[in-house]
Amino acid sequence: MLHDADLVFGAGCSWTATPFNMQMPKGKKMVHLTLDPADINKDIASDHALVGDAALALDALIEEVRDRLKGKPRGRLGAVTGKIRALKEEWLGQWMPRLTSNSAPLSPYRVIWDLMHTVDVPNTIVTHDSGSPRDQLVPFWQCKTPRSYIGWGKSTQLGYGLGLAIGAKLAAPEKLCINVWGDAAIGFTGMDIETAARAKLPILSILMNNYVMAAELNVMKFSTEKFHSTDISGNYADFARALGCYGERVSEPGAIVPAIKRALEKINDGQPALLEFMTERQSPRSAEG
Repeated sequence: MLHDADLVFGAGCSWTATPFNMQMPKGKKMVHLTLDPADINKDIASDHALVGDAALALDALIEEVRDRLKGKPRGRLGAVTGKIRALKEEWLGQWMPRLTSNSAPLSPYRVIWDLMHTVDVPNTIVTHDSGSPRDQLVPFWQCKTPRSYIGWGKSTQLGYGLGLAIGAKLAAPEKLCINVWGDAAIGFTGMDIETAARAKLPILSILMNNYVMAAELNVMKFSTEKFHSTDISGNYADFARALGCYGERVSEPGAIVPAIKRALEKINDGQPALLEFMTERQSPRSAEG
C-alpha cells in the first residue's frame, strides 16, 4: 500500500532513516506532521510540513477535508479497505504454519499467537524488547484499545522492555502488563524482576530462550567462533522463582496456553510471573515488521 500510494502522510513520527523502519519509497508526494521542527527534512524531504500536536492538527485537517468534500464520501473506502484486507489475509496465510506450529523447540510465533488468543487483549498493555522479540511481536500482535502497546522504534538497548512493563503496571494497575524479551535481554536487566516482586507489581514476562543471541549471529561470526559472544544459557524460570516471582519453563507446544493461564492466576494473586519458552535457534522474520 505504501508503494502504491500517490501521497504519503506521516503523523507524529520522525521519519528517521534507519534499517529498523519501513523504507520510504522514492518519487512520492510527502506530507510530514511532527511536533519537533528539527525532524522536518532531516532524512526525508517533505513537500508539505506541518509542525504541531498530532491530535490537534489531525482534528483541524479532518474539518478542512470535510468542508472541501461538503460532507460527502469520495466512494473509495470499500475498494481500499478491501484491498488491504486481501493483502493481509494472503500474508497471514503464509505465516499461519509458523503461528500454529507444533514444533519443538517451540516456534516463537506460536508463543505470541497463543498469548494473544489467551489474554484479555483490550485490557492488556504489551511491550517487547529489541532484536528478535520485537521483530516477532510487531507484525502479529493486534491491539484493541488506545495506549495498549508500547513500542520503541529503532532503539536497541537490551532489557528496556522490563522497565516499561513495570512502569505501565504502576500507571495502570488494573491492566495486565506484559513484556516479551529474549535470553540476551534478561542478561542485562533480569535482576529487576525482583523489583516487581518486592513492589508487588504483578507483571507477566514472556521470555524466548533459544540459548543464543540469534539476531546477531550473522554479524558476529568471528566473535561467536572465538569468544562464544552470542552463546547464552541459563534456567530463567528457576532464576525468577529465586527472586520471588512465579517461574515456569515450557518446551512443548501443547503446554503454552495452560502455562499462560497458570501465570495469569498467579498475577491475579499479586505475584509477578515469568514464563520461559524454549524456542528454536533461528526463525524467519516477517518483512511486515
